[in-house]
Amino acid sequence: MKAIKLAKLPTIFACAASLLTVPLVNQAAVSHKESALVGTAENNEVDLTSYVNPFMGTEGYGNTFPGPTVPFGMMQWSPDTTSNGFYKYHDRTITGFSLTHLSGAGCPAYADIPFLPAVGPMKASPATNLSDYTSTFSHSNELAAPGYYSVKLDSGIQVDLSVTARTGFAVFSYPPSQQANLFINAGASATGNTISSVEVVSDKEVIGSATSGGFCGSHTTYTIYFAAQFDRPFASFGTWNGAAVNPSLRSSIAKQAGAMLTFDTALGPTVKARVGISFVSIQNARLNLTTENRGWNFDAVRREASETWNNWLNRILIEGGSREQKEVFYTALYHSLISPNVFNDVNGEYVGFDRLIHTARSYTHYTNISDWDIYRTLVQLHALLAPRETSDMMQSLVVDAAQSGWLPKWPLANDVTGVMGGDNPVALISTAYAFGAKNFDTRMALSFMLKGATQPGTGIHGYKERPRLAEYLQRGYVPLYSLGLDNDIDGPASVTLEYANDDFALAQFAQALGNIRNRRTLMRRAQSWQSLFDAEIGFMRPRQVNGVFLKGFDAEALLPHSEVPWEKGNQAGFQEGSTWQYTWMIPYNYRGLFQAIGGDAEVVRRLDKFFTRLSGWGTPYFNIANEPSFVAPYAYTFAGSPSRTQRVVRRVMTETFNATPGGLPGNDDLGATSAWYIWSAMGLYPAIPGVGGFVISAPSFSSIVIRLGKAGSLASEQNRIARNRRQIRIEAQPSPTDHSYVQSLTVNGKLHTRSWVPIEAIGTGLPTLRFTLTDNAETKWATNPADVPPSFTEGQSPAIAFIYDGGSVVMHQGQTATFSVGIQPVTRESLVVKWNAQGPTGLTLQPSSGVVRVNENEKPRVVIQVTSSGDIAPGSYTIPIRFKASPAFATASLTLPETILEVQITSLGSQRIQ
Repeated sequence: MKAIKLAKLPTIFACAASLLTVPLVNQAAVSHKESALVGTAENNEVDLTSYVNPFMGTEGYGNTFPGPTVPFGMMQWSPDTTSNGFYKYHDRTITGFSLTHLSGAGCPAYADIPFLPAVGPMKASPATNLSDYTSTFSHSNELAAPGYYSVKLDSGIQVDLSVTARTGFAVFSYPPSQQANLFINAGASATGNTISSVEVVSDKEVIGSATSGGFCGSHTTYTIYFAAQFDRPFASFGTWNGAAVNPSLRSSIAKQAGAMLTFDTALGPTVKARVGISFVSIQNARLNLTTENRGWNFDAVRREASETWNNWLNRILIEGGSREQKEVFYTALYHSLISPNVFNDVNGEYVGFDRLIHTARSYTHYTNISDWDIYRTLVQLHALLAPRETSDMMQSLVVDAAQSGWLPKWPLANDVTGVMGGDNPVALISTAYAFGAKNFDTRMALSFMLKGATQPGTGIHGYKERPRLAEYLQRGYVPLYSLGLDNDIDGPASVTLEYANDDFALAQFAQALGNIRNRRTLMRRAQSWQSLFDAEIGFMRPRQVNGVFLKGFDAEALLPHSEVPWEKGNQAGFQEGSTWQYTWMIPYNYRGLFQAIGGDAEVVRRLDKFFTRLSGWGTPYFNIANEPSFVAPYAYTFAGSPSRTQRVVRRVMTETFNATPGGLPGNDDLGATSAWYIWSAMGLYPAIPGVGGFVISAPSFSSIVIRLGKAGSLASEQNRIARNRRQIRIEAQPSPTDHSYVQSLTVNGKLHTRSWVPIEAIGTGLPTLRFTLTDNAETKWATNPADVPPSFTEGQSPAIAFIYDGGSVVMHQGQTATFSVGIQPVTRESLVVKWNAQGPTGLTLQPSSGVVRVNENEKPRVVIQVTSSGDIAPGSYTIPIRFKASPAFATASLTLPETILEVQITSLGSQRIQ
């Protein structure tokens, strides 16, 4: 891409009034001087902010926000249109401009301290009558760009916003009036407030705080402080306490506290406000303000925010593709750089998980780390583009653990939400390390990771890092007790699979640090997916507490349905999904999984059906709107069919993403969905947690340059930005627009036939990947078995035994029933399998032991009779059937996952197999 000088502010997106379908109109930009660090030809940077549309994802379930923030900043000053802090593009009324937001989260959060300008007399408290003061607006009068937001309300008030990392700058331009009001609604956070406060300390400053929490129903809490300073005195002021309005009263402390400021704009329409925030104190909010945002030059703050964004966006340069493709790509990159968020103040202070004030020394403390979402796609991008910041994020988790005793799952502010299943900080930290973010206390990290993986325990709010860990350690899976919320877990089968992924990632991290003994143990645990794999049907299936697979299970109909109130459309045992979506979530051992399913051809057949649809809930199909499905398109490549990956990935990008407000297929989840798009568009995908490397697909652009970040100080990075930046170059010919399949690839000039490239091959020097593309879907590139990505089979059982027809027999006292046991090989070796079973008193098996030879692609069947005595009591009995397997002619053997037969004795005289 040609380097140009940044001579003006970014093109700004102005969304016209028609919902969703209206094109995004470029607005005239305001000129400013060139920056010494960004926007110069010498630094080889171009203006990429013009491709960013902050409105993308604000319609539907994207849950993004259009207001200004800076990369990883503490403040996100943005308009809200709902009572719980979201901005929905179809809405026509703004309820306030609040200071804090999460980008793309599925639950309400933050939206603290909304400011609301209005004109006219005070009627009633905004806490109870907010609609008296809100204003409608039109998208034709609304603009957004990285670091900037503007809207002219139908009331005639113009609002312009920009930010620094911890402060914001607003310009409110009123029509001429002696009743130009500004309401500061401290008690209006997205999830409500337990307490809030305001104090008018002078005729130009208001301070206060808000205490809120409860993200996604968690027992969390945080307090945010603010200091708002104005460039002109207000003519009058007052406060409110719930419904009570108190003119001229300087302070209020209540659940719903707020301040009302009135300006006389008859002679001058403009009111400027600078706001600092802190999670420590009002004094620190003021310090942040005086350090980052001292003057009254709004254009300077806006310009700096724009230049900061442009610097970050220039870390990936693309050429080729359509205008819309570039808009989707750079908006995705923008969204992927919003979180996690800085949590310490400019003096390093922050409030820890122990509720004490600490000082971050030699690192920046971060929060809002949505680990379940971002370990799959986003942390890899952060580690390559921003290893210094990513290392600090990992160090923040380690410090949080030191203060609270456990690694926090989904930390928000200085608290642990525990949202989503699994032990996701483990996968996050391991993957960050594998992709180059290594400048944190790795030994302490490993210590806490091993603690969480081996020691059941409870932290603050009753938080359990691995709920029901004892059962997982004993059984190799978390059993299902109930179709509803299940002993602290939503979806025990999906939690088991998450724990298996966590154990695999932790094994890689332990190995990297030389801890071989723990690696071996963890690799055995990583194969615990085999305990849930029902080899009769070829899907993951929850096991009940008695060890028997869940009854009434139907993969196609998603039966039985979950009875968790918010999961009614999903399948019991799986959080936010079904067995169709979770069965593919074993990317570290697809070879073992595919053998268990029945081989590559059967896998491809199933995947073809799976991708009949690309998005949607409560269906047996792919769902790009939810993270467990993210890796599934790349499963084709592991099965030796990379062209199908390339076709499906292109379909997902073109059919479910676009550059409109409704252009995200689901929650962006703090950048996780956007990061999926970025990797897929670049033709590289980080499929395996804890392993540095990429599955190769077809890039969507003819030229891509990824500028890798440095782990050193920011100053040293800026000094070397032009002459010493590591980078990965990707080139693709002919045009990817019409050629979406890989015909051949060279890496650093050498022919590369594998569909996998390790991070070591491209993480140093100036590596170049050159793709030759084709429009022929029958291309043979990377289809040989030796060319597929790696699978890690260490610790797996060589076969999986199962009981036909669901594993349950119903019989009358004194009767005999027949059932069959099958054995599904997971390796290509011939096996000798020995089995035995011992029933409880009153039940006998014939035979009760045996030896079976198993060859590749065979599924031998053993027929067994079970006889009940005439005096056995009616009820349910279980018979464990144990297996040991060894390769033919070998002496050592491996224990297979246990298989349980359930025998139901009834006096009805009927006999049937369920």
